[in-house]
Amino acid sequence: MTNKVLVAIDGTGLADLVVDTLSAQMRPDQTQVLVVQVVEPLVYSVPPEMAPGYTPEMAARRKQAQDVAKQALAHAVEVLQKAGFQADSRLVESEIREGIIHVASEWGANVIVVTSHAREGMAKFLHRSVAEGIVHRAPCSVLVIKEPEQKVAA
Repeated sequence: MTNKVLVAIDGTGLADLVVDTLSAQMRPDQTQVLVVQVVEPLVYSVPPEMAPGYTPEMAARRKQAQDVAKQALAHAVEVLQKAGFQADSRLVESEIREGIIHVASEWGANVIVVTSHAREGMAKFLHRSVAEGIVHRAPCSVLVIKEPEQKVAA
């Protein structure tokens, strides 16, 4: 039986942590991995000169965000393939939670892997937990990998 694992990344460089976790829990020769990064659409309240059809600045920002995401995806796939996993990637433009859930449903994932940044207080309120939203609405099981705490030098 082949496991279909959707790994959602966000450009924070946690691909190695995800690989370590997957390697400990799944056999690479029996696991197909789809690495997904969701780029949210650039939405601004804009002046009239930025009406539909006039988006030169927006196009450059959008391309930059997509280029950064493509680099992160390529790195994650490379790391997973070196570990023996069958891996592919997909860049999605959507709201983050909706994009991940949609791709997981469409692709038929058995498991979604996300990382948690363990934000607290106002930061958690402002950013809302993507992992929490996915856990509550996912069409399959969700593995949340907690980001290791950074040690502060004394």
